[in-house]
Amino acid sequence: MTLVLNWLTNKLIHGENGIIFDCEHTDSFGVIQDFIEIRDLCFKTPAIYYQAFPEESAAEFLNTLGEELIYKLGRPGLDYEQSLSKTIQEAELKMVVIDKCHLHPQDTLQSLLNFFSDCNVAVVLVGSCRKMAIAQILSNPLVFHWDTLEIADKRETTAKFC
Repeated sequence: MTLVLNWLTNKLIHGENGIIFDCEHTDSFGVIQDFIEIRDLCFKTPAIYYQAFPEESAAEFLNTLGEELIYKLGRPGLDYEQSLSKTIQEAELKMVVIDKCHLHPQDTLQSLLNFFSDCNVAVVLVGSCRKMAIAQILSNPLVFHWDTLEIADKRETTAKFC
């Protein structure tokens, strides 16, 4: 899984968005968690992992993200006076990895992509190619040209397009 770690590291360094196609018989969770842990710093969060929930709105997603970043920054309770953009900047967040992204409705995903683009935060979507295609994520104009990495199985990983 060195290829996955190198691919994610490259995306983080260059601030690039991407897609990991995690086939239904594989699980990239452990590799992504290792990638996040390697970069985790005291009071800083350059990369964060988020598993999407069905029917979750962009506002709910961003609220949860804000709570996690404020906790990481060591602040007691929520700071409602500060914008999430400012919190992202203070936490030095550079990448959000969203797993099971096929569960997001189109407008939710679009809102998240727009928000993270405005904050200069790279987004890596993780999920099956089939489910992303069904959810029309792959035809989204913001996502269409993103670099992809397909995890074929636990023994073999190859970079290719869906």
